[in-house]
Amino acid sequence: MSDDRKGCEIYCGYAVRRETWQLGDYRLDLTWPMNIDAMLDLPAVQERFARDEYMPYWAQPWPASVLLAEAVLSGEEGRGRAAVELGCGVGVVSLAAAMKGWSITASDYDEDAIAFAELNAARNRLQLAGTARLDFRLPLDEPVYERVFGADLTYERRNAEPLARWVASALVAGGMAWLSDPNRSAGDGFPEHAEAVGLRVEMEAVETTAPTGLLHRGRIWRVYR
Repeated sequence: MSDDRKGCEIYCGYAVRRETWQLGDYRLDLTWPMNIDAMLDLPAVQERFARDEYMPYWAQPWPASVLLAEAVLSGEEGRGRAAVELGCGVGVVSLAAAMKGWSITASDYDEDAIAFAELNAARNRLQLAGTARLDFRLPLDEPVYERVFGADLTYERRNAEPLARWVASALVAGGMAWLSDPNRSAGDGFPEHAEAVGLRVEMEAVETTAPTGLLHRGRIWRVYR
């Protein structure tokens, strides 16, 4: 990982860092806000927290996104099939999906996250199918995706049930979701919620030392429609 370019740029009003990450045989040029802690003092963030307990978790790439990106990069070719990443943050998993040929829509609850995902796609010369502002608390009216990707979405217990319902609403028959989690206890109930809405869940234990050399462990739920 190289970070010799960090600290020299402003994007969407944020001072940013820029790093090159090596994930297996693939390199990613990534940009994200430099200081997520400083964002907590922004009046707009505090107002959103008071209204909806919003936190700017999107503003840094988390280990679970690396776990999922590596799984995507070592997985099957997308062959132009429709996919979406929920909670894309700065877009690590969406970039991996685009590299593997998925027609990937990068989505997030936060517009700034989508802007960073678009920037990172452009810097890696990757084409997204599009972007969307999606809230997984609001199920879709009809299924449209063959694959749903999501990293570290069950960081609170209350997220598991609406996430399961959203996945059930979004997947076409025969579709699958890949959801990664850093073994948070808050996510332990997700399979039960998924099965309650007619989905089948398998779990795989995964680990990585990318991109920093530190060991990170987690799990990927493979959720079948």
